[in-house]
Amino acid sequence: MSQLANLSEDQRDALQELMNVAMGQGADRLARLTETFVTLSVPLIHPVDVSNAGLLDKLMIASQPAIITRQSFLGRLRGEVMVCFGENGADQLAGLMGYEGDEKSSVQDELMLDVTNILTGACISGLAEQVDIKVSYGSPSLFSRGRSLQEVLGSQVLRGHQALVLEIHFEVATHSFYCDLLVCITEDTVATVIEVIDKLLSDI
Repeated sequence: MSQLANLSEDQRDALQELMNVAMGQGADRLARLTETFVTLSVPLIHPVDVSNAGLLDKLMIASQPAIITRQSFLGRLRGEVMVCFGENGADQLAGLMGYEGDEKSSVQDELMLDVTNILTGACISGLAEQVDIKVSYGSPSLFSRGRSLQEVLGSQVLRGHQALVLEIHFEVATHSFYCDLLVCITEDTVATVIEVIDKLLSDI
């Protein structure tokens, strides 16, 4: 069992509160991108052992075909974030921003990468700032189309990582825009995350 999958209840609560604040900043940036009012559900955190993709069965999106993007982060905290959009997520996102017809199709990939950059930055910066460390980011990219999160995990692409899944709903006016974040942290930097959590608990 990985350290992240074996967090205590207090540690999970502290991490969830941190992610709630961090992703609230992401929602604010998303609102500016879409020029709409965005509300954010409380992020649900599911620490998982990536050697067993079956642990993701509780997530609706995990077994469904999805468009998956990825973005790496480097520094004392290293790894990558995968953002899983439902099959219609890119279309919904383009529609939210007023695109139609052929133009709507042509901008979908760019918009998903923009959202990936926003959410990754909010999430990882929320962790890094708690222990005053600097993190740099790679460019976001499209990783997979039409495959489920379980299939991606089953490909061993995350070997040598521990993972947190953040289940988030973004409510945008009359739409519901939904995605999952899979935060994959290298084994050798997991101690930094534990340090963040323990710092939060000591400040309570």
